[in-house]
Amino acid sequence: MTTSPTRLAACTAASVLALVLGGCGGAPAAPPPATTDVTTASDGSTEVATFCQSVVDVEAGLAGGPPVDFATATPQEIQTAVREWGTTVEPLLAAVDAAAPAAVATDAGTLTRLTRQALSTGDESVFESPEFVAAEDGTDTYMVSECGYEQVEITAADYEYQGLPETLTAGIKAVTLVNEGEEAHEVGIVRVNDDVTLSVEEILALGEAEGMAAVTFTGAAFAGPGESDTAFISIDEPGRYGVACFIPEGSTAGAEGAGPPHFTLGMLGDFTVT
Repeated sequence: MTTSPTRLAACTAASVLALVLGGCGGAPAAPPPATTDVTTASDGSTEVATFCQSVVDVEAGLAGGPPVDFATATPQEIQTAVREWGTTVEPLLAAVDAAAPAAVATDAGTLTRLTRQALSTGDESVFESPEFVAAEDGTDTYMVSECGYEQVEITAADYEYQGLPETLTAGIKAVTLVNEGEEAHEVGIVRVNDDVTLSVEEILALGEAEGMAAVTFTGAAFAGPGESDTAFISIDEPGRYGVACFIPEGSTAGAEGAGPPHFTLGMLGDFTVT
């Protein structure tokens, strides 16, 4: 598995919402429908819980990416695919707008507005704008405080993960990647399919098609040097999970390096969900 479903993350803002515009191989599935099974949030509010779940649904939908092969498609084909795929993402964005409590409505509205702009124009630079970054930080802070999701903090160094849990209980997690390295890093999380007995290292050594067939992409967080990023990821199926950083050696937040993927230098691991 030689490329990442979040490959362009090294060149975009620290946001799972931006990962889909980053150039991924293959043809991911369309985003899932919004979840209707809502539990109450930490303060007992169904309104807050509905909003929290709507953001999780958006992150899951956007992380899948449009059905286009970024490696072979022309820029025009990519832009067309992203624009058309944006129409399937729109119901998820509308659910966020409809559910946002007053305390987070402005930040959430900024995120959905700029995401629509990027999907309609194919211009991912909006995700690097101060307006987007500030709104994302505000939304993340609100969700960490109010949604009641278990927090998982992973530290990225050059080139290893620190604090990676050995086990987690199934459920939605607030996964925070803290980058203490000199390069950009990501934590890409996949569930190893039940019929696969290979180690994460062995899966990563497979060809891309075979490797991706052995796992199910779950989510990712990306952070530039000295930064952190929180992604709200549904890790709800028990089983074995793998993590890896696919960003090339030498990458910073604004430029992709030319070296081998970070996982070849030691940035990989696994954990079990019960």
